[in-house]
Amino acid sequence: MLFSALLAGAVLSGCGGGGGGSGASDVPVQQTKAIVSQPGSEGYALNSAEIGRLYGPGVFRQDALGNTMIGINGSQERIVSNRFRATISGNLASARLYWQPGTGYSRGNGGVIRLRLLPDDGSDAHAPDMSATPLATAEFTPGSAAQGDRAIFADSTFTSQQPLVAGQIYHLVMDNVAPDPRENYISSNNAITHEQNDRPSRWVSSIDWGTLRGSRAAGSSDAFTWSDYTRSASNGNYYVPILQLTTADGQRQGMANMESGAVDPGRIFTIGADQPIRERFRPTRERRVTGLSFATAASVAGTLQWRILQGSNVLASGQFTTDAPNYTALQANANRVGKVFWHDAEINGGQGVTLAAGQTYDVEFQPQGQSQWKVADFYNGSLHGFSWPAAFTESNAQHRVNGQWINVDHFNHTRAGKVEANWPVVLHMAP
Repeated sequence: MLFSALLAGAVLSGCGGGGGGSGASDVPVQQTKAIVSQPGSEGYALNSAEIGRLYGPGVFRQDALGNTMIGINGSQERIVSNRFRATISGNLASARLYWQPGTGYSRGNGGVIRLRLLPDDGSDAHAPDMSATPLATAEFTPGSAAQGDRAIFADSTFTSQQPLVAGQIYHLVMDNVAPDPRENYISSNNAITHEQNDRPSRWVSSIDWGTLRGSRAAGSSDAFTWSDYTRSASNGNYYVPILQLTTADGQRQGMANMESGAVDPGRIFTIGADQPIRERFRPTRERRVTGLSFATAASVAGTLQWRILQGSNVLASGQFTTDAPNYTALQANANRVGKVFWHDAEINGGQGVTLAAGQTYDVEFQPQGQSQWKVADFYNGSLHGFSWPAAFTESNAQHRVNGQWINVDHFNHTRAGKVEANWPVVLHMAP
């Protein structure tokens, strides 16, 4: 999920059907006003009307985690920038990140991580303006926690000199100012997708929520050379920040997908006629939705039926069909992750359905006949201090086991999980 509380209609967002194409972010079969159309290669701005129409946890999806080390590695000094277009205005009060300790990720006491809020340099590369006066500053000192192997979820408190302005691009730049950053360092974590699954967000501009790494020779005062891990894949993966920003008056924006069920074998779900899944929505305000998108792939060809239900009342239905299996497991470092394709459908021919505030609705997916489909969930960070809208908490993933609906646990498919998991589902609100 991604966005500000002010734009919480989206994450950052009968009959009707559509099919998948050949890639994870393919052009929908139908492009109508009911469905937010596939953007160009750079995507839509976070503050655009198109992103404002997207509602659901799948605006960003995830295949795995990728770390970005902050300190000296070999002959290189490395720093990190989390680039974002602000959807909130006001003085930055805190930033919550996912820090990764452990062998290969941290050393010593983790160092002293300086966090600076800097403006964009305005170039085509959209790197941080390192010569600018910071709008806000903070420090994070992991201490003894850097010597363990437990994830660190921490808020860094900022001293703020200038406010964020909604619509502007900024960088949260992290460098290691410890006296010995070769012996004391830590890594920040990012949500990543395999390059064959395209970027983590099918819709959001890669400029508007991105991870960059700066590097230069250790001990040098030269300018940093920037690599953009969101616009260009690094080692076969696209990166986006796991980050929550909060202003002094309590506005938030962010994206907190932090653990994936895409690993195959071991975590990914295979669903069949007797093992349907659903995303259970509990909207906090009324929403009229006219389109639906879902990321999946068929391991056995056939039809996947979708339905929107309130209790046993079917409000809308449709189907996705593939004539041949299109699922493959993609090699990703030591593991393999599932290939996905986006499928889109109008809801009730584009007339849509209204989801009332405070009510419960299920978006259900059930293969027909012998067809089987692969689906990967992801955890949204809500159990680790991330809040709406960075964590999409208005729905959660469930699947049916032995005739009973239970919350998803991708480590044990027969055990009921908590409410932190989501399926890659996006509902499109009426324009």
